[in-house]
Amino acid sequence: MKTVLVFFAFSMISATGILAQQTITNHKHERILTHLEGNVFSVKFIDTEGNVAQEGEYWKQDNRFKPHGIWTLYAPNSDEIATKSEFVKGKQVWVETTVDGKIIKAGEQEIAINNIERQVQEPEKQLAGLKK
Repeated sequence: MKTVLVFFAFSMISATGILAQQTITNHKHERILTHLEGNVFSVKFIDTEGNVAQEGEYWKQDNRFKPHGIWTLYAPNSDEIATKSEFVKGKQVWVETTVDGKIIKAGEQEIAINNIERQVQEPEKQLAGLKK
């Protein structure tokens, strides 16, 4: 019964679009990276209008930068927060986004399920492309 409830809750979150793939136009952003202390770096991505498009922190480990701490994505040409997420040394802990004026949040379990579903869907898409 618990499995059914968890699946139902996840289905409801997915239906609202929080974990759905969206079409996003990728624009080049200037990146400002600042060393804070130890392995922690602050980063801001600035759009062509000079606005902060996204900001967060990185954890540097083995010459790689991993998302760390709270990350904030702003709506285009606005200081309105579109999405917030928390990472711990590269692992996403939760994500919170606004869809049609409603704040929707997903935790580690929902994120893990979504990642598995995407991993399964990718080969299926490739196979579908080969059949054409």
